[in-house]
Amino acid sequence: MKAVKRNFLVVEENIRLNEINNFQVSRYFNPSHFNFEDKLNLHFDYSEGLGADYIRILAVYIDTSKSMKSYEGIEFTEEFKLPFPEGGITKKEELSVSLKLKEDSKLLWKIAIQIRPNVETLIHLTIS
Repeated sequence: MKAVKRNFLVVEENIRLNEINNFQVSRYFNPSHFNFEDKLNLHFDYSEGLGADYIRILAVYIDTSKSMKSYEGIEFTEEFKLPFPEGGITKKEELSVSLKLKEDSKLLWKIAIQIRPNVETLIHLTIS
């Protein structure tokens, strides 16, 4: 069995969305890397590349109260579509979304970021 290398969310990152990664990236969330209370705020404040309609954010939650043995659903998702500004993302036209870190027994586990339609883009992401 081969170990899987996971890319974890960091405070600040330039994310390149292109044909190589199918115009999407995933970042895992480890709450011990940060000191947040109940929300994770994603801020997109700069972009290179024009022609996109929206950025799709998919938050994946793991339900810690469920058992895999009984084949219960243990993953839950929440989707956000942020309209992409015509002139690209700038400090003035920053896009942001807030994600819950925990809801009942569900914990934020992974975040997927996609650009639609498929347009080569560089996006600057900061979290707070």
